[in-house]
Amino acid sequence: MDVLRFAVEPVPPESGSGFQVLIYVNGIEMTKAGAGLGMDPYDVLVPENTFLPRLEPHTLGVARCGCGVYGCGATDVTISTEGDGVKWTWSLAAPIDHPVTFALESYLSEVNRIGRDHSWETPDRTAGRLVLSQIDRPHLRRNGLQPSWVGNDWRAPELFEVCFTFEASYQIFVRFPWNGDAPEALAARALATINDRDGPAGWSATWHGIAPADRYRPPRIAQAGWTKESV
Repeated sequence: MDVLRFAVEPVPPESGSGFQVLIYVNGIEMTKAGAGLGMDPYDVLVPENTFLPRLEPHTLGVARCGCGVYGCGATDVTISTEGDGVKWTWSLAAPIDHPVTFALESYLSEVNRIGRDHSWETPDRTAGRLVLSQIDRPHLRRNGLQPSWVGNDWRAPELFEVCFTFEASYQIFVRFPWNGDAPEALAARALATINDRDGPAGWSATWHGIAPADRYRPPRIAQAGWTKESV
């Protein structure tokens, strides 16, 4: 059987910012040998640990291009269970030319360990994990909204930003001041607003039209007081 280990480390400066999930098989790091850069933890560990086996085989991206974009370059694995083993079959930019198989018990131990390991998190990543894990996705879908990303506003890091896509045509931004709060407190404030039964009617938000035709036309979900995002 092969041996699996995960680690979360910062993205190298030449690839931008953020974090990546590194995958070691038999002590050799696979993401660099594949597409070049590990996936962001939010893509593979939050809100669901996608490395966990399922009843049927499933495929997920485990590496992206060194520029930071999955799709520009990509490494996928298909995860399947075979008796007391878990098999990974590589595709796209494969780091090695053969599948690998892990003992089920040790595999589950390592996958669950990395899923519980938050020691790498910065305050905004802790807040982001809590928001993404507890956000009311069915309620948002009923309003045509889907969470896109979370984190500090790069222009104003004293603000925590939650971005949604609306009907694949708009981005909606909702921001919350840190006010010196702990990540858990900020996440609770953000969730209280986002998950409120009144939905977007109670939000203070900005919007951005993705298509050129929508750049100056507010989305139909826009409330009084919503403004166009400055980009």
